[in-house]
Parts: sequence; structure tokens; C-alpha cells
Amino acid sequence: MSAGKFHYKALTNAYGKDHLLEQGRINGVDWQEHSHEGVNWMRFSGALHRHLDGGKDFHVDNTDPQTLATMLGHYKGLRDAHKQTMIPHVRAAMAKLHADGGDGSKGPMDYLHEAYSHLEANGGHHWSEKVHSLNHLNNHISKLTDRLGGMGYKV
Repeated sequence: MSAGKFHYKALTNAYGKDHLLEQGRINGVDWQEHSHEGVNWMRFSGALHRHLDGGKDFHVDNTDPQTLATMLGHYKGLRDAHKQTMIPHVRAAMAKLHADGGDGSKGPMDYLHEAYSHLEANGGHHWSEKVHSLNHLNNHISKLTDRLGGMGYKV
């Protein structure tokens, strides 16, 4: 499941459709508006998913800290699950590159960036998507943490 779906779920649970449509316009969500309410909501929903999956911000005025904390919890849970599938493979790739490298001055952690490249080359699109998703999640976690911190809440 994409990170945008969790953000979308938290937003739709906390706010009404009319408010989200208004905030969508303010936040630059691009969709073809329609006069029929259901069609307009369907188009907006898809556009909002794409907006959030693209790593773009979506701030709702007067967002309460509980909603932000819920969104933060969703992102952290997804990131942790994502890491559980990635970390063993990344560590194995770093160990392989370290063993093949023959450079005694470098430790396995020095091969981290090369490990991602190695996995992408050997796992193709699958690994590229995983790395992109993890970066996306970390960016949203950082932004939400900053917003909550700016409101005076410790995270």
C-alpha cells in the first residue's frame, strides 16, 4: 500500500469532503472538476492520492495535533514494515561488496550507497521502488515531526 493512502485515510477520517476539496484547491491538487458531487469527489480523491504519493505537501488549516500524530504513526508503521523487508537484503549486499572489494580501510557500512545501486541493478524496478518509497516515508515523517514540534509537542 502506498504511503499516500495512509495520509489520505487520516485526512478523510478527520475532515469532511467539502473542507478537503477547498483545501485541495489551496494546496495545488490538480483535478478536472465536475458539476456532479460524486464524480467530482472521485476525481479529487484520485488526484489527492497522486499528489500525496508524489511527495507533495498537503496542509489542512487548523490541523489538530491528534490528526498529525495519527498520520505520523501511520507513516512510521509503514516505514518500519518496509525496513524489515529491506534491511536484510541491504546488509547482505554491503557484506558482499565489502568481501569483493578487498579494501581493508573500508568497513561494510562504507558500501551503503553502492549496495543500493547493486540491488537496483540486480533487482531492477522492485528495488528502485523500495528505495524511493523509503525516502518518501522518511520525508513525510520529518515534515510531520517538524510540524508537531512547531506546535509545541514532543514527538
